[in-house]
Amino acid sequence: MSFAVDARKARNTALPYGRRVAGLHSCVQRYHPLGFLATLSFLEQLAGPYRNDGEALLRAVDCLTNSRELWKSTVADYATHRREAKSRGERTPRPQDPNPSHAPDQWYGLSRQGARHALAFRQDRDLLPTAIDDVASDVLSLVTATLTKRRLSDDQRSMLADLNAELRRRIRTSRGEPLTRARELHNLAHFIGTAAV
Repeated sequence: MSFAVDARKARNTALPYGRRVAGLHSCVQRYHPLGFLATLSFLEQLAGPYRNDGEALLRAVDCLTNSRELWKSTVADYATHRREAKSRGERTPRPQDPNPSHAPDQWYGLSRQGARHALAFRQDRDLLPTAIDDVASDVLSLVTATLTKRRLSDDQRSMLADLNAELRRRIRTSRGEPLTRARELHNLAHFIGTAAV
């Protein structure tokens, strides 16, 4: 199966409605830039109650497909850029350069709105990590600040940059549960940076 096959199932009005909804969910399993549940929630916000409304289901499939196509285009542009850089002798990308080739880490087309939704979704459902150290505590305080303000202050932006540096260091040097925790916090920090632009 593929994303395209599952999208066709979701659009196929000849199928039972439950199978069509399952087709959308299968698409989200393949492309979920905000996390699986947060992506479904964002689709419902964008398209309406797709679980029981055929028009909303079609809008949800279109929203997801459009975002995925924008991501694929960004990946293709990145590959072209990397080929050009390699031909100039720049064999290794700079660490601060984003690499969209891995898993998508934003809602392409509605980045800021998607990132705010992802943060609010996690906060509303008590899915944020616990503050077991200063880094986690600072990330959580920035989540709250991002959701209550439109923009972060200069001090908060500086804090976010420092947190990102520390979390990248932890990801490089940790294993097991500390690595999982560092990745989760880094993901939140990325959403904060995207939402607070």
